[in-house]
Amino acid sequence: MRFLIMGAGALGSYFGARLVAAGHAVAFVARGAHLDAMRTRGLSIRSPLGDLDLDRVRAFADPAEAGAADAVLFMVKNYDVSRAGAQLSSVLAEDAVVITAQNGITAHKRLADLIGPRRVAPGMVYMPADIPEPGVVGHYSDFSRLVIGPVMDGNAAVLEPVAAALRGAGIDVEQVEDADAALWEKFVLLASIAALTCLTRLDLGPIRACPETQHLLRAALDEAMAVGKAVCPGLTDTAADRAWSLLQSMRPDVHASMLDDLQRGKRLELDYVSGEIQRLGRAHGIATPVHGFANDLLRPFVDGAPG
Repeated sequence: MRFLIMGAGALGSYFGARLVAAGHAVAFVARGAHLDAMRTRGLSIRSPLGDLDLDRVRAFADPAEAGAADAVLFMVKNYDVSRAGAQLSSVLAEDAVVITAQNGITAHKRLADLIGPRRVAPGMVYMPADIPEPGVVGHYSDFSRLVIGPVMDGNAAVLEPVAAALRGAGIDVEQVEDADAALWEKFVLLASIAALTCLTRLDLGPIRACPETQHLLRAALDEAMAVGKAVCPGLTDTAADRAWSLLQSMRPDVHASMLDDLQRGKRLELDYVSGEIQRLGRAHGIATPVHGFANDLLRPFVDGAPG
């Protein structure tokens, strides 16, 4: 298949590299030093699931240069969804499907407004990864999991060859019927990690080791869960326990990607994480003190390092 990785950061580069190794035609859309490195030196993966070195990859700044795609892994930041989505129309094959993979709960809807619901399937990624240096992806777990909901217009058939290709590349793909519930279950987990790791500037291990911050982590999770249940009827009570168990089992050096952005002086997805929970909590009359504090305290950094 012809894949386009729209927003080839750590996660997109990892998935794309595995697809290249499995024999698929993959175009990476990236920017900055990572794009320059891929163009000049290729792409390397360092992973417990096996290292991979690709001497040559097709990497572009503009998706229009990449050619037509049968499937797109749409992995840009939340604040870039509209800009990047507007660039896709020229590269989508007739029956192409676009899988979103943003933090939060709204990216698939915003993208569908631009390119139509028949093309968009909401996705969720479960795996820690970063870019320790340009052209290199570090993957830090023994799993690489992608959860995919149905295409928004209900046409399940168009997803099957894409899911098969991803599985053939060694990616653990789970297809679910209730995308909203799956998005919220991931969001409860992600938002809680993001709030506490950004507030403390610490990895998950030290947060869990301190009773006070462990308590705040659980409070953040419970707040997000309460809001989620008010918004999404399909979110079950057991989702909180599953999220908490996963938080306890994660490696101690795990932290949210938003912490990397904060420490590097980049824009934050704050409006789509704790900011989203605070807004929805207010709309439904649910108190969200931990996420409200995180949203307020991190607000000076939302557009990058304060000048």
